[in-house]
Amino acid sequence: MEAPTRILLIDDDAVDRASVRRALKKSGLRHDLTEAPDGTTGLRLAREAAFDCVLLDYRLPDVDTFDLLASLLGLGGQAVLMLTGEADQEIALRLMRAGALDYLTKAEATPSSLARAIRYAEARRGFQAELAQARREAEAKSLELDTLNRQKSLLFSIIAHDLRNPFQALLGLSEVLGKAVVARDAASIERRANGIHEAASQAYALLESLFSWASLQMDTLAVSVTDVDLDAMAAEVMKGASEAAADKGLTLVVRCDGLVVRAQRDMLATVLRNLMSNAVKFTLPGGTVTVAGRVEGGEVEISVADTGVGMPPGKVDDLFRLDRRTTTNGTAGERGSGLGLLLCRDLVERQGGVLTVSSALDRGTTFRFRLPVPVAPDSVAGGVAAPIP
Repeated sequence: MEAPTRILLIDDDAVDRASVRRALKKSGLRHDLTEAPDGTTGLRLAREAAFDCVLLDYRLPDVDTFDLLASLLGLGGQAVLMLTGEADQEIALRLMRAGALDYLTKAEATPSSLARAIRYAEARRGFQAELAQARREAEAKSLELDTLNRQKSLLFSIIAHDLRNPFQALLGLSEVLGKAVVARDAASIERRANGIHEAASQAYALLESLFSWASLQMDTLAVSVTDVDLDAMAAEVMKGASEAAADKGLTLVVRCDGLVVRAQRDMLATVLRNLMSNAVKFTLPGGTVTVAGRVEGGEVEISVADTGVGMPPGKVDDLFRLDRRTTTNGTAGERGSGLGLLLCRDLVERQGGVLTVSSALDRGTTFRFRLPVPVAPDSVAGGVAAPIP
């Protein structure tokens, strides 16, 4: 059975309230009626309970009608139907513009007309709510499409600019290499070959970042978490960065104390590799890069810290903004695509974490994020979860 219509009648005239009460009773409309003898009481009742429709007298001695109408509409949910003893079309238009859904003179408030007006006001209110929801969804979708278009434009810009540079170097160096081979200039051949290898490595690294980042935006990477030995993974990442670190005389430190985390293994490895590469890139010779993990609650905080050149606050704020993507050469002239940190942020978020950064000029930079600690199978009895020691 359909629920009764909840009606709030706000009218200071007891005779008029009785007339409306009788009309509603005779209308056949299933309803629950609450009466208020003044505007102040009516507003209080509207704030305390939800109503489908408010029948509001136009002239109330204790409040301004338009202010009360605005307050009632601000509560949301209910339709407001005006009742008045005056047949003034100008007032009716003003009230409708202010948000009232209908306007009836008390002489017109017969059982049938009153029931019809209430049903109409409810239906119109429902339509307005659906329209507002549709508008919000359309605006959200439009914002999402605008964001995707901006990302697409920026992606094409990256491809057009950053990817062109290493290929131009490849073309130029390969041409010079050919001439050096003809001239049998061993030193020139070695120098050009090294240059070609460096340019090819830059192009490959950029393509890897572009493909990984694009895959994330299209949600093509499935996230299936497992228990991952953080200590072993950090050591593996350190091994991959050891050659570049050794060339700069850096010390690499792992402090993960045998921790295990719940993560997507490949995603976590990519994040640590990128953060490690970034730390090595911006640390001066003799500095230190540390990968650490510590348990806090039911999570492990993972950090990658360096004693490098650091960043000013304005630079930190723009690190994870694609539209402000910049590339900065490392302390030994290393180049990057500017996409690594964006990729790290998205990969961390896909695993349920948040990547944060703290930095100070000439004092270094630390990136942090948290992942869950695995739960022992026999530790969840009674609804209590305990980390695996």
